[in-house]
Amino acid sequence: APSTEFGRMELPHAPAARFPRRSVSGVRLCTLLGLVAFMVVLGHMRPSQAFLSSVVTYQPDGKYRIPAQIVEGAKGMTISCDLPGVSKEDVQLQLKENVITVTGERKMPNMTDVKLMHQETYVGKLTCKFIIPNTIDTDKIQAHHDNGVLILTLFKKPEVQPRLIPIS
Repeated sequence: APSTEFGRMELPHAPAARFPRRSVSGVRLCTLLGLVAFMVVLGHMRPSQAFLSSVVTYQPDGKYRIPAQIVEGAKGMTISCDLPGVSKEDVQLQLKENVITVTGERKMPNMTDVKLMHQETYVGKLTCKFIIPNTIDTDKIQAHHDNGVLILTLFKKPEVQPRLIPIS
């Protein structure tokens, strides 16, 4: 399993036998639940904020979907955005009301005396947003750009400990 600053990344696994085998119109309930989870991961469906109160929500924006990976550990979260061909100077980060907006631009290389025959690389503006949960300390967010990968490190706020009030 891949490792991050916050520890090993383990994907949850539950055998199909743990799910009820009831069917809805001939389709197993566990199949429907799996489809809903798959749609949420792909961004085609937005789960309720109550369900994702401690999870970063990814919102692609624009024509090009920036590939992103979000990993959570005991101390915080790491968000990795693949931005090949985008220099550090062409990436901007903005935090407003618990939403981190990543914007950048992949520029067309300067080609003289040549004719472009085929292109699959997206050229243009790139944008995506991450909704940050209230459990993250927004004052301690760190960003690092290395070899076409933008890495955001988000630290969790310390848990509030109950305070004893002395009685006089």
